[in-house]
Amino acid sequence: MDTPIPVKIPLSHQVISVLWPSFVTAAIATGIFFSAFHPRDLVPFNLDIDISPIAAYSIGFFLFWILGILSSYGTLYFTISNARFLDKQGN
Repeated sequence: MDTPIPVKIPLSHQVISVLWPSFVTAAIATGIFFSAFHPRDLVPFNLDIDISPIAAYSIGFFLFWILGILSSYGTLYFTISNARFLDKQGN
């Protein structure tokens, strides 16, 4: 049961492990968020901004995706740094 933790993960695996879960999370979050709110209701101060709902959905998706990327990258960073720490400790 004592399997060694790999300290070096290939870059392609790191990129996929960050982008794929964040993409799925962004798709789900966009669906849930825009089911509750219409883009027209999100304009602050009743400004007259001429943007189509599809553009608002796209912007929202990319914002959720960026948030997911930051979260996934943080998880990856701390997982790798913890594995390196444990490797230096000899555990």
